[in-house]
Amino acid sequence: MKSEITISELAKLLNVSVHQIRYFEEKGVLLPAYGDNNQYKMYSMDQVYQLAHILLLRKLGVPVQSIKECMTSYSADQYAQLLNHSLREINKELLRFQELQKFIKK
Repeated sequence: MKSEITISELAKLLNVSVHQIRYFEEKGVLLPAYGDNNQYKMYSMDQVYQLAHILLLRKLGVPVQSIKECMTSYSADQYAQLLNHSLREINKELLRFQELQKFIKK
């Protein structure tokens, strides 16, 4: 992979829309590495990992504003607590679905 990629290449790489990346930029959660002479925003490997991290947190239901806080000021312990809380919520949802499945089968 090249050392820098454009926004469209980043979107394609992580299977998200350019619009979604621009939204994260607008909220200050993801910033390009730099702009080149053609005014293209360029992204390095750091931003690829950062966007993957953002997408994981979004899948866990973390609001975008909280993601910014997570990525800038959370300690490892706070991050572990966030992930454990998400895991507990997922397990509750799994139990709910299992109960619904039992009900439907009856």
